Amino acid sequence: MSSTTKKYTFYLLGVITIIFVLYLLHLIIANNIIFPDPLTSLKALGSLLVKKETYVILGYTFLRLLISLAVSFIIGGLLGILAGRYVAVKHFLKPWMTLFRSLPLASIIVIIMIVLGFSLSPYVICMLMLIPIIYEAFLNGISNLDADLMQVWKLESSFNMQVLFNIIFPLAKPFINTAFIQSVGLGVKVLVMAEFICNTKNSIGNALVTAANYLEYDKVFAWSFIAVMFVVIVEAIPKLLKPKSS
Repeated sequence: MSSTTKKYTFYLLGVITIIFVLYLLHLIIANNIIFPDPLTSLKALGSLLVKKETYVILGYTFLRLLISLAVSFIIGGLLGILAGRYVAVKHFLKPWMTLFRSLPLASIIVIIMIVLGFSLSPYVICMLMLIPIIYEAFLNGISNLDADLMQVWKLESSFNMQVLFNIIFPLAKPFINTAFIQSVGLGVKVLVMAEFICNTKNSIGNALVTAANYLEYDKVFAWSFIAVMFVVIVEAIPKLLKPKSS
């Protein structure tokens, strides 16, 4: 058995195990309304996938995630680069990043909703969760650069875009890629929770609220599966766009 075949075999076994555990929980709870069996949830998933409204909701949630990711990478990346170059900036930002990482998500959601209202809250909540991850990735990426290259960079009298794109980004790429993968997974979870609490129109969170209010828990599971696949697909985009080595 080749390594690729073995990998997909164990992956399939993992999926089958998840389905088995869900079916076992369904039998233990013994209430098809509260915890529907996997087949019922799959039927609900099928009914959602043929509706145009589902893809509109996915499109809006994807747009919110894209905006949050883009702004988070700009802010977190810039702060990480500055912290990597200037020790004073690193020490100044440390308590801020510790604060963002330590604050309970529920507290952040409540505070942001009070200050900014419902429409902007999902974006800001998502960004506050992602910026520390991206900041650490850029900071670690720069900190692990070759000492000679760092010395050359520090000798630059001004912010040099050529050095940034030709040296810093390529060498820090493994850290940035890891940050992207972590940010997508966490971003979707935080964004959907914020959409759920803020009852954001045209969102996965709102769809979950609606399904739960009407006791359609098969749709809750279906939307949860869609959210998982949403993360998998978005995480796979960079790999698909990456040019194949000759």
